[in-house]
Amino acid sequence: MKTKALPLCFALAVLGGCSVSSFTLVTPGIVTIADLNVQAGSGWNDAPIHQRRFARTDSAAWTKDGLLLDRLVFIPAVPDGEPLLLSRERTAAMPVFRADMLPNELEELVESSIVKFFGEGQAVVSTENLRPHRFGENRGVLFDLSATVTESPAYKGLVGAFVANDKLYVMYYLGATPHYYGKHVAEAEAIIKSATI
Repeated sequence: MKTKALPLCFALAVLGGCSVSSFTLVTPGIVTIADLNVQAGSGWNDAPIHQRRFARTDSAAWTKDGLLLDRLVFIPAVPDGEPLLLSRERTAAMPVFRADMLPNELEELVESSIVKFFGEGQAVVSTENLRPHRFGENRGVLFDLSATVTESPAYKGLVGAFVANDKLYVMYYLGATPHYYGKHVAEAEAIIKSATI
């Protein structure tokens, strides 16, 4: 009886491994996402793209406790005229980046994109505390974000953004409040601030 069960268990394990993509552990140190470099700490897991709604193919989303609880997102090299997030539905018009946007317009672009991510009518998103920050040789901004979402935890976050060679780079951290936001925000902030190209 044991010998018959063994091949069945092996077959199920193989099929399960083929059909499910798993998270990948992020190696601490310098990590490159497209042409964006960040200094990663330990304990982050890179989510497979099929688990990241509206994700651009060259983006990345890291988490420590699960994407519903915390996420650190990197969106590199968004060209002029394209959105931060990609919608598969024609009805969901995404706001687009323009290379001549002012800092407050970049803040509004991210805020509008996060609303689309959670679903219009499903979330109230607000930003505040816009301030300058230098990402390597590039001038950019940091600002704080909060989101109240229907049937989901409330979130707080931090966003970093800069424009280089007429392309937009956005890094943001969202954590469920109060616990998960406070648990990882300091490390997420250090990673966001370390971003360079």
